[in-house]
Amino acid sequence: MLDQVAKRVREQPNLTNVRMIRAGAGEGKLEHHAFDRAWLVTVLGEIPDREAALREVYEALKPGGVLSITEVIPDPHYQSQSTVRRLAEGAGFRFDHLYGNWLAFTMNFVRPTNP
Repeated sequence: MLDQVAKRVREQPNLTNVRMIRAGAGEGKLEHHAFDRAWLVTVLGEIPDREAALREVYEALKPGGVLSITEVIPDPHYQSQSTVRRLAEGAGFRFDHLYGNWLAFTMNFVRPTNP
């Protein structure tokens, strides 16, 4: 997946501020306050310690940064909207917006500028 994203980024000469990192979610390998956006697409249910992973993403995002989580049925590790919201808010994120419905959705959360 990272190779596919890297290829797309290379094809867009105006994208100069994209950085991809391969790291185990929740292992503490991400820099603090280093990123503006984070995307988790049909992966949250596959992370062994979802709480630790979301806390790490929270710390990695700059204040005001956005976490976007997408879930789609029939993903065998599908996470419901209520589960995604509970986990993200438990890590400190503030709910911002929901796109889609229960079958396929993206939820955006913001790291507050003043926690």
